[in-house]
Amino acid sequence: MHEKVPALRPLDGMALPSIQALDEAAAGLATASRSSGTQRVYAGAWRDFTGFCAGFGLEPLPASPLTVIRYLTHLAGLGRSVSTIDLRTAAIALAHRMAGHDSPTVREDVRQVLAGIRNTHGRPAAKKKALTVDLLAQVVRKARGQDLIAVRDRALILLCFGAALRRSELVALNVEDIERHRRGLLVRLRRSKTDQEGKGQTVAVLDGKLKIPAAVQAWLTASGITEGPVFRGCDRGKLSAERLTAGQFARILKARCAAAGLDPEAFGGHSPRRGFATSAGDEGSDLRLIATHMRHAKLETTAGYIEDADLFRKNAGSEFL
Repeated sequence: MHEKVPALRPLDGMALPSIQALDEAAAGLATASRSSGTQRVYAGAWRDFTGFCAGFGLEPLPASPLTVIRYLTHLAGLGRSVSTIDLRTAAIALAHRMAGHDSPTVREDVRQVLAGIRNTHGRPAAKKKALTVDLLAQVVRKARGQDLIAVRDRALILLCFGAALRRSELVALNVEDIERHRRGLLVRLRRSKTDQEGKGQTVAVLDGKLKIPAAVQAWLTASGITEGPVFRGCDRGKLSAERLTAGQFARILKARCAAAGLDPEAFGGHSPRRGFATSAGDEGSDLRLIATHMRHAKLETTAGYIEDADLFRKNAGSEFL
């Protein structure tokens, strides 16, 4: 005879939520385990897969291994990159796990097709060029002027470089996230790619040759911003209340690079961050210190940012070539 399970009782007179409400709350918490950007990317990948299935009358959930193989072959035929195909595969796997199904992507025949795609279509990822300290100085010098946009762009690019910020971290900054220190600035990141739990991270930006704290203060003074988003749009001297987007920052950087005589297509929103790592590597900075500044959990990730100059600095022929 089974023991009867006692019914749940309200605590302190509070009514218990419904099972449906609990299920919906649990689903929301599971979704929150991934950043909003990741959620959008996975949702787009899943829409692409279900659209493919609808076009051929195939069942997307649960999908058969053959359906996944056909889809991956379709993507390869379209010339999609290996990283894109890997992302689509991960989205298919996640959708199946969330629905309580075994993922077809773990099947050996699917894995063999993925391996074949990597072998035949794989190519090195196209990286944007590092905006090293010498190139940064060139861009900032060309952005001289006291109009609101010029003042903003100098602060924007310099702070991105000095704090080695991802472009999403840069545009997310609010005034209260930047604190003046006698030796520079303390930049507090409330959430970032490597801190999805939102514990927060702090980056120190030294007050040195680039005069980054002065550039940031000049922007806040000129704009009159005292709270809310630090970096905002400007149009004909009029300040927007909305913060810049990551895409807008990338376009601003490209335009400033072009004005300085650099190829704008060679640089992107990640170039200042990559440039900090490369410049620090050129100066022989300890890899662990660079990793800490860039908020990397693994030294291998940091090493990947230090570009070809390191091959010259540690070259076997340095004593005789």
